Amino acid sequence: MQKWIVEKVTYLPRKTQEKFYERLRDRALLRTRARLIESGVEIERLSDEELEVIIADEEDKLVGEYKSKGLIALLALLGISLF
Repeated sequence: MQKWIVEKVTYLPRKTQEKFYERLRDRALLRTRARLIESGVEIERLSDEELEVIIADEEDKLVGEYKSKGLIALLALLGISLF
């Protein structure tokens, strides 16, 4: 079900898609860092594969949150205001 929002992003212009995925990745990185700091794990001790799995998990969570919040959250992510 979370793929639904990602599929809808494919209908957007290329530049907007890139912006969406860039901001999604940035937010996932920030949340991953916070998650690791809270758990007391040093980032340097994790392999690239382990970090990628954690980041992918955060991206999935973010997509789920955006889907549940609807179009307004997507527009806010892209920096588009309705007013």
